[in-house]
Amino acid sequence: MEFVQYREVLPGLQEHGLIEAADADGLTRLEIEPQPRLETLHVRDPASDVQPYPDATVIEMPKAELADFLEQAIDRIHLNEVLVIPVGQWRAVIDCVAFDLAADEEWQEIDALAALNQNTRNALAVTRGETRLLIDMVRSLLNNGTDPNQDIAITSDVAPLLVEVFHDGAISLTWDGAIIDALLKQLKSDAS
Repeated sequence: MEFVQYREVLPGLQEHGLIEAADADGLTRLEIEPQPRLETLHVRDPASDVQPYPDATVIEMPKAELADFLEQAIDRIHLNEVLVIPVGQWRAVIDCVAFDLAADEEWQEIDALAALNQNTRNALAVTRGETRLLIDMVRSLLNNGTDPNQDIAITSDVAPLLVEVFHDGAISLTWDGAIIDALLKQLKSDAS
C-alpha cells in the first residue's frame, strides 16, 4: 500500500465518469456519472440512515456481515489495484480504525505513512494482495464509525467503479451490471 497525491489520480477518475460533489455536511464525496452498463447495489443495515441512489437495487444485511460482502465484491472486480479515498481527511479514518488494527503488522507499516497523510485526501493505493488489510479497515470503520468524516470511497483510475462505505452501516457499489447481477445471484443463493 502506498499513498498517491489526490490531484494526481483525479484526472484518471474523471476519465471514467467520477466527479467530486459536496454533500450536506460540506464533505467532498465522489459520484459516478450515469453510464448505460453501470448498475448500483446498495447493501445496508436496517438501522442505516443513508439514502440509496434512486436507481439502486437495495438489499438489507446486518452491519456485521457488510465487510465480508465487500470482500466478495472486491474479489469479483478483478482489478490489480484500487484506490481508497476518504470523504474528509485521513485523520478521521485513522482515528476510527487505529485501535482495532494496532496489532496488525501490515497496518503498523501503513500507519507511519498514514500519519504523514492524515491531513489530506490522498489516495491509498491497495493492490490485490493487500485486500485483507482493506477489509479489516472497513470492518473496523463499520464497527466504530460515528461520523460522516469517516466514510471512504473505493475506486479505480482504470475503470468506472465506485464503492462507498458509510460509517453507519451501508455500502453502495456502482460497477458493471454483469458483476452486480452476479453479486445479487450470490446473495440470493447464500440466503437460501
